[in-house]
Amino acid sequence: MKKIITFVCNGNIERSVVAEHSLKNILKKNILDSKFIVNSYGLQGTKGTNLPKYKKLSHYPKESQASKPALQEFGIDINDHSFQKITLGVVEKASVVIAMDNNVFSGAKNSLLKQFPKHKKKIYYFSKLTKNHKQIKDPAGSGSKDLHRKVIRDINLALTNNYEIILSWIKVDPFL
Repeated sequence: MKKIITFVCNGNIERSVVAEHSLKNILKKNILDSKFIVNSYGLQGTKGTNLPKYKKLSHYPKESQASKPALQEFGIDINDHSFQKITLGVVEKASVVIAMDNNVFSGAKNSLLKQFPKHKKKIYYFSKLTKNHKQIKDPAGSGSKDLHRKVIRDINLALTNNYEIILSWIKVDPFL
């Protein structure tokens, strides 16, 4: 049975989607893609919070234009992705759930730990994969190409260098 790796950010518009597609590319390159399902979700719309204004990055002109060069540079195509809201069912099925920042992990009123405390053993910080355990800043609202490139590069680099850590979190030997 395939293991499910789930990334979660606030809006499921950019960071978690980039992580999802980056990891899919990495697993495919390493001939591991047949063993995993990789997906992404957002916190928005849970626990009384508002849904994102739009469901796709392309509907946010400023952010879309700013992220486009970096997405192309890193070979990440998220054009078909549409927002998905995290649910208990998703968390229950996931082998591991990875929060893109501290707010998503535990800081927000609708954070993963506050919504799904019974599943805390399978919820991890994305920052555990980054150099010096740095948080991945949410670029929502920014038209800065530099910021979007940094976010996309940092996600891709962390996953490229440390995807085996995720596999260890779900107790999978990548060489089986």
